[in-house]
Amino acid sequence: MIFRPGKTNKPLKRKEKTITFINEALGKKYILFVLLFVPVIFVSAAFFIYYFLETNTIYHGIYIDGIHVGGLTRREALELLQKSYAESGFSDGIMLITPFNEYRLPFADIGYAPLYGKAVDEAFMTARCGNMFERLMFVRKIRKQGLQIYAEMCYNKEKLAEIIRSIGIDTERAPENASASVSNGNVRITPSQSGYSLDFNLSMKRVERNLSNKTATDVELFVVKILTDITTEMVDKISYELGAFSTYFNPQNEGRAHNIKAACGKIDQWILFPGDSFSMDKALGDRTEENGYRQDRVIINNELVDGLGGGICQVTSTLYNSVLLSGLRVLERKNHTLPPTYIEIGRDATIAQEYIDFRFKNNIGYAVIIESKVIGNQVRIGIWGIRPKETVKRRIRTNIIEKIEAEGVLTETDETLKPGEMVVVREAIPGYKVEVFLDTVDKNGRVIKTEKISVDYYIPQKKKIKISPLAAPSLANPLSVLPYDM
Repeated sequence: MIFRPGKTNKPLKRKEKTITFINEALGKKYILFVLLFVPVIFVSAAFFIYYFLETNTIYHGIYIDGIHVGGLTRREALELLQKSYAESGFSDGIMLITPFNEYRLPFADIGYAPLYGKAVDEAFMTARCGNMFERLMFVRKIRKQGLQIYAEMCYNKEKLAEIIRSIGIDTERAPENASASVSNGNVRITPSQSGYSLDFNLSMKRVERNLSNKTATDVELFVVKILTDITTEMVDKISYELGAFSTYFNPQNEGRAHNIKAACGKIDQWILFPGDSFSMDKALGDRTEENGYRQDRVIINNELVDGLGGGICQVTSTLYNSVLLSGLRVLERKNHTLPPTYIEIGRDATIAQEYIDFRFKNNIGYAVIIESKVIGNQVRIGIWGIRPKETVKRRIRTNIIEKIEAEGVLTETDETLKPGEMVVVREAIPGYKVEVFLDTVDKNGRVIKTEKISVDYYIPQKKKIKISPLAAPSLANPLSVLPYDM
């Protein structure tokens, strides 16, 4: 066809219309395709995602105790874990250790096992909460990075506590103080023994931490060491007799001999630590028959009469001299009102229950021990302690300042006497005023120190007679209620 300008080209216009028609038709089909196909794609994708997320298996990338359980159902995962645990060779128990023993703790006794059921539930529920997009992103992250879940260990806590308490009872040890004793010049030291006590709470925590960590290693239980009040170091240097003194008695006087032995027994092996004070009154206890004392002569109102505990003043006086010769500090001491017969005047010490005491203090910086014994008719008391750096001796000197003669006669009536008869109960006994000194002598015999210990006064005793009531008026003779013996 030849195109001629200026004339209408009818075939071209028809072609353009045809093309336009086709384009319009195709556009309508595309739109229709999109409208129909895209929803199908979305529905299919949503169905696929839903099917993917709502699977009945655990998502890939999840591990329990290092074992991959992804793609497994709960039952399959549980069976796999239990089989793996059984074949792992995991220990069937651990040792619980104390300083004295080791105790095996079989896991079967406390029902110790992993809670795989709970761990599998946790694994299955992972990434199953939240909207679909969040879950899909979490699943993708798990697949890429992995997720570890550790099974919690289960055990019977009450049974475990019972086992640890039983071990605590077996571990319990009371502390034992060190002690020292002296016999015939030989010092025996018994070392101290520390006590032990199992701390239940801390021990439970240690074991539970071990069980929770699934390490199956032995556990050292928490045992507390209990120190003694008296350690070996406080007494093991006692080896030297610091001072000793002896007095003598008549063993035929059974009451007095018995009381002397009883009193010696109550103070024998008595230990005083630095700074400790000793009370003879408290050490002897009640002067009663129930406490081991008998009747003998005691002084009441400056007169010798029968009473319980006669003879204990002789033990007290012997101890007093030992204390002086050992260099210990006397805190309280009182002499008799009448001169005793068993010791030099000025060197005695009397005692009356809850009224007159003899007390001294350990002031030498180390423990001392009293050795008190009766050998035949001898009372011997020694005091032992640490050997001094410089050996010295001590001696006691007395000096009578004044002798006081008794004046007058003490008269008592006796209805058994006939008129004119007279009986002399005792002759007059003079009194004394005496001073006492303590000399410290070095190894060369030179006096390096002198101390004035006391100035004592002894009351003179009048001559005492008994006469018939017809020869003299009745005389009152009041008695004191506070006796002390000779």
